[in-house]
Amino acid sequence: MNKPPSFEEGLLQYVEELKDESEMTEKQRNILRASVKLFAEKGFHASSTSEIAKEAGVAEGTIFRHYKSKKDILLAVVAPVLVKFAAPFILKDVREIFKEQAQKPFAEIVTELYRNRLNLVVANEKHIRILLQEAFFHDEIREALIATVFEDAKVMAQKLIEAKVDAGELRPLPSQAVFRAVLSAMLGLVLFRQVLDKEDYATFSDEQQIAMTVDILLNGIGK
Repeated sequence: MNKPPSFEEGLLQYVEELKDESEMTEKQRNILRASVKLFAEKGFHASSTSEIAKEAGVAEGTIFRHYKSKKDILLAVVAPVLVKFAAPFILKDVREIFKEQAQKPFAEIVTELYRNRLNLVVANEKHIRILLQEAFFHDEIREALIATVFEDAKVMAQKLIEAKVDAGELRPLPSQAVFRAVLSAMLGLVLFRQVLDKEDYATFSDEQQIAMTVDILLNGIGK
C-alpha cells in the first residue's frame, strides 16, 4: 500500500482547499496554517494565541477579529477535517484490507488490520494523541469522530464478520459483540505499546504481540 500522508499534511491540505471559499481571507488561512503547525508540535492547550499570531505573521488582535477564541480556531480546522479528511485518511487502508483480503482467513485479516493500525499510530503519534485529547474535552470533535470514523468502521467490520459467520469460519455470535472484541483488543495493543507499559510490551516484537493477541482473540485463554 502507498504510504498515506501524515495527519498534519491532511490538515494543511484542508486549509489550502479553503481557498475556494470566497469569505476566507489570506490572513485567516495564515492563522489556520500556523494553528495546525503549533497544535501538532505543542498541543492545543500549550499553544498560545500570541504564538499563533507570531507564526502567522499577524497581530494577536487580528486573530480575535476572525475567531472569538482559540477553541474556535481548533473547531474551524479539526471538526470539519474529521469529515473531510481524517475519516478517509484513517479508514482508507481498512477499506482496502477488508476488500482485498476478504477471502483470506479471518485471523489473517485481523493480523493485517492490527499491523496497519499500529503503523498508522506510530507514524502519526503526536497528531493522533492531540486529536484524542481534544475529542475528550470538546463535544463537537468527539461527536464528529464517532459519526465518521467509528460508525463507518463498525459497518465495514460487521459486514465482514457476518460473511465469516455465514461461511462457517466464525461462531454464530452477534456481529456487534465480535466487533467490540476485535476493536478492544486492537486498542489494548496501542495503549500498552504507546502509553501504559512500553517496557514490558517491548519484550516482544510488534509482530509477536499481534500474533499473540489474534491467537487469544480467536482461541481464548482457557487450556
